[in-house]
Amino acid sequence: MIRDMDLRLVLTDLDHVDWSGFGHAYGSAEDVPALLRDLASPVEETAAEAEQELWSSIVHQGTVYSATAPAVPFLARLVAGGVRRSALVGMLGVIAGSADERGLPVPGAARDAVVAQLGLLLPLLADSDREVRRTTVWAVAQCGSAAGPDARAALRARWAAESDPALRADVLTACALLDPDAAGELCSAVLAGDGPAPVRVAALLVTADFGLPWDGETTACVARLVPLDRHGFGALWEREPLQAIADSLHARGAAGTAIDVVGSALGRAVALRVQGSEHAQAAVTEARWAAESLARRSRSAPARLLPALRPLFDDPATVADVIPLLRTWSQPAPEAVPALLALAQGDGDPADEALAALVCLGAPEAAGLLARHLADRPRALQAAYRLATGETRTPSPGDTAGEETTPLPYDPDLLDAIRVRLAAEPSRERGSVFGGGLAATNEPVYLGGLLAAWGRTARAALPELLAALPRHPLPVSRALAEVADPRADAHVIEALRAQAGQGPAATRQAAAGALHSLTGDAGPLICVLSELLAERGNSLDHTVSAVASLGEAARPLLPLLHTLLAEPPRSRETMPMIRAALGAAALVQELTGDERAVLPVIREGLAWASRAWGQETVKRAAEVARLLGPAAEPLLSDILPLLDDPELSPALVTVLTSVFPQADPLAGLARTTLADRVLAAAGPGSYGRSASAVLTACAALGPTAFTGAQLDVIRDLADGDRRIVGAGLQDRIVLDDEHFRAEARKVLRTLTADPSIP
Repeated sequence: MIRDMDLRLVLTDLDHVDWSGFGHAYGSAEDVPALLRDLASPVEETAAEAEQELWSSIVHQGTVYSATAPAVPFLARLVAGGVRRSALVGMLGVIAGSADERGLPVPGAARDAVVAQLGLLLPLLADSDREVRRTTVWAVAQCGSAAGPDARAALRARWAAESDPALRADVLTACALLDPDAAGELCSAVLAGDGPAPVRVAALLVTADFGLPWDGETTACVARLVPLDRHGFGALWEREPLQAIADSLHARGAAGTAIDVVGSALGRAVALRVQGSEHAQAAVTEARWAAESLARRSRSAPARLLPALRPLFDDPATVADVIPLLRTWSQPAPEAVPALLALAQGDGDPADEALAALVCLGAPEAAGLLARHLADRPRALQAAYRLATGETRTPSPGDTAGEETTPLPYDPDLLDAIRVRLAAEPSRERGSVFGGGLAATNEPVYLGGLLAAWGRTARAALPELLAALPRHPLPVSRALAEVADPRADAHVIEALRAQAGQGPAATRQAAAGALHSLTGDAGPLICVLSELLAERGNSLDHTVSAVASLGEAARPLLPLLHTLLAEPPRSRETMPMIRAALGAAALVQELTGDERAVLPVIREGLAWASRAWGQETVKRAAEVARLLGPAAEPLLSDILPLLDDPELSPALVTVLTSVFPQADPLAGLARTTLADRVLAAAGPGSYGRSASAVLTACAALGPTAFTGAQLDVIRDLADGDRRIVGAGLQDRIVLDDEHFRAEARKVLRTLTADPSIP
């Protein structure tokens, strides 16, 4: 522990810093000097609290602030003085590696501050305390190439001296990060020998990360070490090694190699199970996770990895691990059906997961099994509902027309089971993990959705639906609109009319909507929507969307919509309000063509580009502007400055094509130039909606806009191995990308007039 005199030397000039001029996560940094002093307190509780406060203020969740860099020299001196060395070196490493900077006068200033203190940290690489050595290796690595020759030399010296296998692995990784040119020499030597497993795992990661040569023997080395994570992989590096290797290989364009690596790992996991190895389950979990991750990046991975997964279907101890892959990949897997059928007839969550997979795979036995076990198969019911509503339908394999797979077919036994569930008392719980919780809330939605998908084929369920209408008015109203026959079911119309005249507005709206769908009578729906428009509640944007769905029948609501548009801009400061106004503008334009009432609101929406989370509002404004056609020309001064934003350019380009439908250039920009901007927005990792907007813009630009090279880009979007959709809900990424892929092929056929494109 630092003596009082030493502490004064360590913290020299601490009070000469104008901390009030710096900030951290919670505002002024005036509290930082006291926290730095408290780090050296002999009272452990005081020191630990100070450390925690510094973590949450100057390095809040990995973000660095203007106060971070001035604090670095004092943190380094405290470390050199023996104060909380491992923890504070770790803090310095996080500071050096941070890419999230707030308020720094110069980009990279916090990292540079750490680099300037490496002279105090490098001696710790030879410290007798293993944890101090380990943390220091990691912290120095975070400085990257900026660390300089002294750091590189110190790490190479540590590599020669270190005997701890896990630490040697860390040193190898750090050497590669600081000196990539030397990575090949180090890794080749490691992989050519038979050294400790942790070091070989590190060498494999570096080989994948840095584009070093990879051959079949390297893949075999991975398989021999599976599960890789058991070899003491450091938590500081925050990586799943097998997943990281496969993802790095795929990122460098070696998709086939990445798939081979994961396939060999799956094969090794199966072998370990046969051998009864204590590492078998860990190997299965690791390989399954790597397969799932790779399938979200690689379009060819699911089909190629299914054969390697097949042995796991037949093992009761592992089948539950791979079922979710079948659900999210939606790949034909007939070889998995027998094992899934056996499991689906059992009990508990594995049986539910198996039946959900059978539903997604379109197994003909799925409907009957769901009928027999409907009360305790919430995931399977949800899967059937999502198929019925189109949420999980994917283009059929080999289907060049782009048609989608059909929902769960009508089954009389399943209809009878649904009727029983609809008639059940509301307090009845389900025997599953969702019992009394999510399923109890969503079950009426799922049941109603299935009946709605079957339409009038499900008319036998009308008595149960009518009895459930007061309990579950929203989903049941929607189901009645599809299931009832307006010519034969007057009692249903009477019940919906009664429901539309009582209760909360949301339930009245659902019943009135069903009534309008069945009879064409929009009166009750107009009444409730008028009430909701006048209230200006938080769900006003949803109300406007419901109004828009009426089309021509919404004309009686035009005065209220005009009133909404005429309100001052300050009334539209929240996202729901501006989106409601934009929806109203779209409908007013459609029904009246009154551009003067619409243009100001569109301009307000475009101005949201400068706001946090404002991009979706800008896109919605662009959708409305596109409806105006040439009348949107006054908005060009608002649109053109935004074209450089890749996230916004597709939507804005479609506006330009509507303003100048035949012209080239558009507002001074050649269509080919605009095509470049649009295609630049289609990078891997996009959200599904953003990726689809690129295709919409390409179609709007037309065939003459694209050079051969640009068409090749679209071909890669359609048929390249790398998925374009890579963001969103994990269980939706693969499905959303398959939808995008089918859309891309349609657009390519249109742009090239080539009917042979699949």
